[in-house]
Amino acid sequence: MSKLFYSFLLLVMANVAEAQTDKPVYRSLAGFQYLEMVRGKVTENEAYPLLIAFHYSSGRPEETIADYDSLKTPVRIIIPRGNHVKREGYSYFPVNYYKEDSTTQVKLSRKTLDSVAGFVKAIEASYHNKAVVSGISQGGDLAWLLAVYHPELCKAAFPFAAFIHRQSFAEIMKLPVNKVPVYVYQGEADPIIAVGYTRAAVKKLGTKLTLKLTTYPGVKHDISGPMKKAYSLQIDKMLKQ
Repeated sequence: MSKLFYSFLLLVMANVAEAQTDKPVYRSLAGFQYLEMVRGKVTENEAYPLLIAFHYSSGRPEETIADYDSLKTPVRIIIPRGNHVKREGYSYFPVNYYKEDSTTQVKLSRKTLDSVAGFVKAIEASYHNKAVVSGISQGGDLAWLLAVYHPELCKAAFPFAAFIHRQSFAEIMKLPVNKVPVYVYQGEADPIIAVGYTRAAVKKLGTKLTLKLTTYPGVKHDISGPMKKAYSLQIDKMLKQ
């Protein structure tokens, strides 16, 4: 074996090992920087189930990893980083998004959704697998919107403390019935998104979307231990399908 071939073989082996490492690695695709992490082991020639998760506004992908550390199923986790710098982190929506009126917010969120959908499509094409999508707060908004407007890209959606604009209800009600399961989780003491609003949204949209809402007393705009345990079990089930 020549030294050149041996060096090439070591490089290939190193790249394969990196692709399967449980250490987070930053990569880029379709206009996004993203964090990739593989957890667990699959049998030879078996594809890893795919989870694409979204961080909160001003968050970072590195922080988001902990939201999924209770998963038992082997999984490839992809966490895109928002393209707008906000405070110490990043935002998917423009920084002034929450200062805009509701109509403008809907337009901006749909524009962002188009770019995110392009990213999800590129990731799924790269790994030949359909993803479970998830996220908290602004990231949860995107997970929910993906399931609504791009169901072909989602195996299931898990929005936590997420929000769907009332201005979008009429449009959603005109869409075909959507069978992608959307598991919504929210704290009942959420000071940002009233649980009553979420309950009303789920009731209204439930004739078009496959929605299940689970709420938690005393929990604010956050993820509690019982919530994490519940959604981790459900995500595990969906990853195996």
